[in-house]
Amino acid sequence: MNCSSCQQDLPPTARFCSSCGTPCAAPGTAGAGPAPAVPAGDERKPVTVLFCDLVGSTALSGVLDPETLRTVTLRYFEAMSAEIVARGGTPEKFIGDAVMAVFGVPVVRDDDARRALAAALGMRRALARLNEELDATLGIELTIRIGVNTGQVVAGSDTTARQALVSGETVNIAARLEQNAGPGEILIGPETLLAAGPTVRAEPTGPLRLKGKRDSVEAHRLLALGADDPELLRRFDVPFVGRAAERRALDAALERAARGAGAGLLRVTGEAGIGKTRLVREWLALRSASGALVYGAGRCRSYGDHGTLAPLADAVRSLVTAGSLATATPTSGPGSGRGHGSADGTADGPANGSADGPAADVKDAADGLAVDDAMALLSGGLLRDGTPNAPFEDMCAALTAVLERAARVRPVVLVLDDWHAAAPLLVRTVRRLADGSGCAGVLLLCAGRPDGPDEGDEPIGGDAPVGGDETIGGDVPVGGDVPVIGAGQLQLTGLPPDEAARLAAGLAGPDGGPAPVDDRLLARAGGNPLYLEQLLIGDRADPAAASRPGEPAAEEDLPPTLQALLGARIGALARAERGVVDLAAVIGREFTAPELVRLELSVRAGEGHDAGQLAGATGAAPEHRRYVEEALAVLGRRRLVESGPSEGREAAAYRFSSGLVHEVAYASLSKRAKAERHAWAAELPSVLRSGDGAVGGHLERAYRYRAELGLLDDPARRLRERAAAALGRAGAQAAARSDLHWAHGLLERAVDLCPGDPAATRRLGEVRVALGRTGEGAELLRRVRDSGDDAVEAAHARLALAVLDPGGPGPGPAAVARSVLPVFEAAGDSTGRARAHLRLAQQFQRSGRHEEAERDQARALEHAVLAGAEPERAGALGAIGVSLWRGPVPVPAAVIRCRTLLAAHGAGRPTVRVTLNCPLAVLYALQSRPDEAYHCLAEAERLAGKLGFAEAEVFLPVFRATVEALLGNGATALDLLGRADAAARRMGAAGMRTAVALDAARLELDAGREDRAAARLAGVGDTSGLSRADAVDLAGLRARLAVRDRPEEAAEHADRAVRASLLTDSPLVQATAELDRAQALAALGRWPEAEGSARSAGAHFTGKGHLPGVRRVSGFLANPPRPMATTRERS
Repeated sequence: MNCSSCQQDLPPTARFCSSCGTPCAAPGTAGAGPAPAVPAGDERKPVTVLFCDLVGSTALSGVLDPETLRTVTLRYFEAMSAEIVARGGTPEKFIGDAVMAVFGVPVVRDDDARRALAAALGMRRALARLNEELDATLGIELTIRIGVNTGQVVAGSDTTARQALVSGETVNIAARLEQNAGPGEILIGPETLLAAGPTVRAEPTGPLRLKGKRDSVEAHRLLALGADDPELLRRFDVPFVGRAAERRALDAALERAARGAGAGLLRVTGEAGIGKTRLVREWLALRSASGALVYGAGRCRSYGDHGTLAPLADAVRSLVTAGSLATATPTSGPGSGRGHGSADGTADGPANGSADGPAADVKDAADGLAVDDAMALLSGGLLRDGTPNAPFEDMCAALTAVLERAARVRPVVLVLDDWHAAAPLLVRTVRRLADGSGCAGVLLLCAGRPDGPDEGDEPIGGDAPVGGDETIGGDVPVGGDVPVIGAGQLQLTGLPPDEAARLAAGLAGPDGGPAPVDDRLLARAGGNPLYLEQLLIGDRADPAAASRPGEPAAEEDLPPTLQALLGARIGALARAERGVVDLAAVIGREFTAPELVRLELSVRAGEGHDAGQLAGATGAAPEHRRYVEEALAVLGRRRLVESGPSEGREAAAYRFSSGLVHEVAYASLSKRAKAERHAWAAELPSVLRSGDGAVGGHLERAYRYRAELGLLDDPARRLRERAAAALGRAGAQAAARSDLHWAHGLLERAVDLCPGDPAATRRLGEVRVALGRTGEGAELLRRVRDSGDDAVEAAHARLALAVLDPGGPGPGPAAVARSVLPVFEAAGDSTGRARAHLRLAQQFQRSGRHEEAERDQARALEHAVLAGAEPERAGALGAIGVSLWRGPVPVPAAVIRCRTLLAAHGAGRPTVRVTLNCPLAVLYALQSRPDEAYHCLAEAERLAGKLGFAEAEVFLPVFRATVEALLGNGATALDLLGRADAAARRMGAAGMRTAVALDAARLELDAGREDRAAARLAGVGDTSGLSRADAVDLAGLRARLAVRDRPEEAAEHADRAVRASLLTDSPLVQATAELDRAQALAALGRWPEAEGSARSAGAHFTGKGHLPGVRRVSGFLANPPRPMATTRERS
């Protein structure tokens, strides 16, 4: 077993830890019944650290007697400690004359930074008071300087220790800030300034070079601390968004209170920042402006010098100050008496329906005297300083009389904000007012977080539901869309995505104007307005979301305000609930109770865990599961956990209520705890079923956390090797299904863990090439090729490098494919065989021999299917599609074959659909079917945009340009070819640029722009590196361009193109060569020969079923061009 404090390995019979002395469970008690899940040991948490030191203390020792000096020092320590403790801080150390205090240990609070600053200012004031006494008695004055900093620390989990035991850079920076402060100054770090909120008054000191810090720190000098009113701390200047249903629920509660015989009570709950205060204030402002109500408000505070009933006193006092009692007091004379105000602000008549008269006047006068007595009683305690009046029942009766009087004209709403911080006596008082028979026309509105003082109790107030007649139970909504928990409780949840986007646009825009917001940031905020506001401050969309979905962000990516806010909620959990949160944080955003139980049993078993031990522990699993499910129920009530999607799971699923809750929970775990739990999480059955990516992710984190702790031992080495292998397998699987971006992330992590793995390195190189990072990919491929560690991997690298540079100094792709094919065959590598046969098929295609390519295309497809490799399957099918387009198969048959292949192989394979839809679109254009052609192109472009293949930026515009040209849209085709050329230039793909230049030159020449066509061909050079089809194309274009200046060369080029075309089996190549010859000869005045070539071209086009070509030949024959005057003739 392990020590619960320091994790030291201990024998099973140990009663105390031999390292730190922590008591262990008594022998024999372990089997008495399982304990609930327990939190991890040390934890990481956001805290604010305060350092305070005396200035010139050495000089004091020279003028004071040692005993006097000690007395003075103790009084100084007492005064400073009192200010710290009064604001919830923990004095950690007294070092010489210095005081170190931590705010956030043992419990994190969302306002720890403000508490620390308030304490610092209070310490300065307390010292001034102490100095008055010291000056009068000893003639001396003390001077201090203070440094305050906020950030992550590691804190010991033993809350009984005499010291908080925090460590980390945050502590060091606080100490350095104190050392850089001047006498009487308070310097604060940048995160403290941000976490404390906008009401802090401070001035920048400029960048400070602190000892031990490489970078400078932007410190500020604290001047004052403003009020903590939410309207000052948050962006209430942004227009209010949504919450229409919630406002209807508040209206319904007000109407019920106006009709009732006693006080109504509604508790508005929701997690911090969800918008409770803003909702209530907006509703109060709207309804009070229309005369529907009067209200008073107070806020509960968890610290400070105030009475326990101060929030209630503030609310009642604001009613009195506003004159509500004065306006409710009747004047003498008939008709002056009034009943309770209705919800719309109009006055009801007397309850019995009779006319007002002297009897009513007498009653109102008596009521007025009763209110005066009540006010006198309350002014002696509650309204004076927020302290309760004795006896309790008399105080409640006085409050009832005052509130009833205020509600005579219109309903009264008494708002108690931050109800989760209410003192027990305040809760008791509110319960008494709500349960009593008086206070008619009064609505008590308590707004706070779900972990408030009523947690686990029956809802306070009456049993009738909010909204009057609607039935409420569980999560049944009021008005159809407001979730309510129990009677008299309104639960706020996150804003819907559209409303969150509207709010974000206002928050992000300059001066509140709209601005676009990252969708990832919206998802991360989960509809919480405060989370959204704080994330937008630093534009902190999760940068890891694209590559590491489901994993929490790094600690430094979380604003300090959110770290403190959510850390406070998590830190306040009981031990069992916190243990469950710690386990769940490692599993991920979603989890099940059985997963938590199994992980806990694994962690408890420790290093000696094996399958037999775990099987022996399963007898305790039902009891453990009961503990876990009870904890999950509590976490659900506290809105930290909610039901999750259960599809495909054996048990009900849960998930953290937001990604930020998961992030903060995970960030609070120590690295040692994360390392241990991730290692065990990798063996959970659910993780194993999720595949190598999930397993490798857990193992990788386990290794990295051990490495960061300096634990590079044999267990760490095994973790690294297992993680690299799993990530490598997952990356190979992702690459095989053409998921390039995910494959890249997985393979990059695998290679980073194990740089010597040739398979992962080679696959990473191939993926980088596919993503357009050609130089980086080629470097990795060369590393594998030259290492010689693995013959198969070296063969793959050789072939990939040959494809990258087909015109390079080494053998071409086909020659390399022939040499490596035996290696792949011997190894049974179907992927390698598919690649080799594809390169051989492409060599036949380059020669224009499409029928001869069919054998290798079929073999490439066969081996790609066997390997389950989508890119290779798509490559083989794409090659088949190109041969169907350019080869001898007639277009109608080619369309049928292409569609058959698409139906057989395209389902669920986007890469296949891209590579087949492109030639199919051209085939449809050859049949003059534009709608079908455009549909195919649209699908290919949509899918390619998701896949991320860099070469798609070239070939997709080329295919679309081909279709546009066939459909008669030459200008559009030229624009598309310009885009393709730019993409090919970026990729360094010279061969692609040549093909694009030939297509563009033909379009320019067909449009009569000879100079532009010549310019397009200027950089092509000779035909040595061209495919046979491109060589034929180049010769035909040069023939047509040479007519004017070099007529002899024109005929020679035209004849060469026709002869070369006959070496191919492509009707398109042959027809194009013949038509180019016809146009050149016609321009030279040799019409009989031109006519013969044109008719030959028409025959080829007709046999193929190339309708645009047939029409073009017919037009040429019907309207023969006039001979062109050559340069010699013109001269």
